[in-house]
Amino acid sequence: MNYLDIIYPQEEYAEHLYPQKLCNYISNTYFHTDTLVKSKLLDIGSGRGNHLIGFARCGYDVFGLDKRKECIEVLDNFIIKECDIEKECFPYDNEFFDWVFSKSVLEHVANTDNFMNESLRVLKPGGKIVFMTPAWESQYKFFWDDYTHVKPYTRKSLQNTIRMLGFKNVEVSYFLQLPFLWEHRYLESITKVIALLPDSLKWRNKEQSDARKLIRFSKEKMLLAVGEK
Repeated sequence: MNYLDIIYPQEEYAEHLYPQKLCNYISNTYFHTDTLVKSKLLDIGSGRGNHLIGFARCGYDVFGLDKRKECIEVLDNFIIKECDIEKECFPYDNEFFDWVFSKSVLEHVANTDNFMNESLRVLKPGGKIVFMTPAWESQYKFFWDDYTHVKPYTRKSLQNTIRMLGFKNVEVSYFLQLPFLWEHRYLESITKVIALLPDSLKWRNKEQSDARKLIRFSKEKMLLAVGEK
């Protein structure tokens, strides 16, 4: 067992769970590198650290940006800095990171300009961002159920935002949070059929706290945006 497996054995951080699978996919698809030097990766909105740990397992030198009080004690082994990402400069030097990642954060950010400009500033030339946020087209019925959401995105609006704020080679695609699809794209036709089922079937209980993941994530698409400095 390696260091991460020993320090983070909790079920929440297990390698077979979704966060690790997502980090593996992002790393192999967008952030892979041939250099022998560990590349630096920033996770904006690192929260409980699932992606910090996931990308660390992939071999990156990872750093977090979040409100420190929201991070659990076990994450003290990582450098996680506190910052108001809507108003303040990110507390990292210019051109410090090879990669910048953020999942389910943009929809909570009103001042997109500061978020994007600072992401661009701390990124090295040739470095890439990967940002993930709910796709308004598939989630508009319940997007506002989360009262902390402030800004929805369509594929076109997110693509235009990232381009206008200085990134190049921008691509935004729809993304389903079902790992079996990432290697077997031909199975996507099955999820299109499942997506036609009533929304009520996404949940096992009336409180909507226990999801039938295959149904829910066949219906709820994410946007996955990639850009380069």
